[in-house]
Amino acid sequence: MQVTVKQNDAIKILEFEGQLDVASSDSAREETLKLLEKKPTIISLSKCTYVSSAGLRTLLLIAKNAKSKNIKVIYAEPLPEVMDVLQMTGFLKLLRCVPTIEEAMKELEGA
Repeated sequence: MQVTVKQNDAIKILEFEGQLDVASSDSAREETLKLLEKKPTIISLSKCTYVSSAGLRTLLLIAKNAKSKNIKVIYAEPLPEVMDVLQMTGFLKLLRCVPTIEEAMKELEGA
């Protein structure tokens, strides 16, 4: 799992690439938490090809950590197979996830 930073003036965009599984979830979480700042953040899942139960835990822990710091985080662009996992596990009730970066940007512009 690779985490790439893309900047926007007011909004940080992180891109997850690869598989978010037991082997990569701890390092992805640690790297992402280091990158969270006091600005709204979008985490793109467009290149995240797989999410295991450990990966789901990582997504949830990132969101909870951001919330505790008053940082709004939105997950965006999940691939169909990742979206299926989020839906089947009920994580869409716990995480804010939208189909496009543009939709996430629009939502965060007022944050």
